[in-house]
Amino acid sequence: MKVRVVGILALGLIVGVMGMGQVSQGSTAQFTVPTLIRLTVYPAIVDFGTLTDADFDAGRKDALNPQEVRVWSNRDWSLSVAATSATWTGPWAKPSTDLRWQVVAVDSRVTWYQGSWTALTLGATQAATGSRGGNIAVKFAFELLVDWAEDLPGDYTLGFTYTLTAP
Repeated sequence: MKVRVVGILALGLIVGVMGMGQVSQGSTAQFTVPTLIRLTVYPAIVDFGTLTDADFDAGRKDALNPQEVRVWSNRDWSLSVAATSATWTGPWAKPSTDLRWQVVAVDSRVTWYQGSWTALTLGATQAATGSRGGNIAVKFAFELLVDWAEDLPGDYTLGFTYTLTAP
């Protein structure tokens, strides 16, 4: 009986080993990364406050605070700025070019920036370029040119737009 049980067990092991099979199938993971860009601007308003006679004597007024643009881009990028109108709204058509800007501080990932005073125009003017990355700071200072003879009393506003591109 022992021989028969051992024989049956041995036969079962042989059949079990011979009957084992294995199959493999490869697979792939994939995803697509599009060009991703984002910018934020803070503060949203460039505030010159209320002008004084000393501002008119100097012929200019500096903005109270710089404006910071933050860039996120997974490609090298370019930042430009342009007026949305050729003139300010207000008691007279003050030209947009009376608002001047310059980049005064940048993140280490900024590769070039406009560091001298530049008149704001309808046409986009390149302000900075940089390499890919996130939370990249570009700070702008603004000055307003004023004139005793031309700038009539009243409230003035001028819109402008920053444009971020990743060519």
